[in-house]
Amino acid sequence: MNEKMKIAKIISTKQVVINAGSDAGLKPGDKLEIIDKFGTDPVKDPDTGESLGTLDLPKGELIVSKVYPKMAIADSPRKPSIAYVPGGIPGFPTIQRDLNVDPKQITGGFPKSSGEQIKVGDIVIKRS
Repeated sequence: MNEKMKIAKIISTKQVVINAGSDAGLKPGDKLEIIDKFGTDPVKDPDTGESLGTLDLPKGELIVSKVYPKMAIADSPRKPSIAYVPGGIPGFPTIQRDLNVDPKQITGGFPKSSGEQIKVGDIVIKRS
């Protein structure tokens, strides 16, 4: 997965759409990191002068929850609700933290179901 992925849509403070999907090798459960560049000046090797790249800082973490061919839905990870217990306690509640998104860019998610009955000719897809 060499291509650069980007946030394509912000569904909510807990869910985003990425502009890469199964065509790029993404699968449900894949862990992603949103990065922030630290400046635009590359770090240079002191001996060769070669550019080593820029310093990337984490902005947030995501877990892929639903994959389409060219896009994927990713959620903020769930964390134990008791911070001092590493890994949490089995059966104890977890919380899903908000992503630090620009609230003006939240556009919502799926349209509501029409509520119509299932009919001959309705589309069916295979779930992974």
